[in-house]
Amino acid sequence: MKPTKLGWEDVIQFEEVKGYGQHIWRDGNHLYYVTEEGGIAPQRVVYELPNELFALLESGERSLLEISYKIETDRWPPTEEEKKASEKRFIEESPTSLIDLPETRELFTQEELERLIPIAEQMWIDWRGKLPDDYVSPLN
Repeated sequence: MKPTKLGWEDVIQFEEVKGYGQHIWRDGNHLYYVTEEGGIAPQRVVYELPNELFALLESGERSLLEISYKIETDRWPPTEEEKKASEKRFIEESPTSLIDLPETRELFTQEELERLIPIAEQMWIDWRGKLPDDYVSPLN
């Protein structure tokens, strides 16, 4: 969604919806979400808050953080499964992290590791000349 042209000076004249730390404001039948954006000198930005998103927030079905993500990006935040799938795809493209970050192996089945570890080991050797001295293959 795109921010409105409203500024903080406009919004503070509306009714604050309590319980959301000055992030949600009501003007009649219209709801607004206020956030800060920007790096060093953040600015308050005002978005319209659709009633259906506010209903999800009020019901507890979605958190304020999820609602803000949806408003600012026009999509819901990724689920844990989606995050893991994305990380897995990234590692499959460049599997060397399977060598030095053993915890990344947990994303893969044994069959997948049997396919990826030899590739990762060869990539590591090509890059560094040899595998790390403390490396223990998960295939042994």
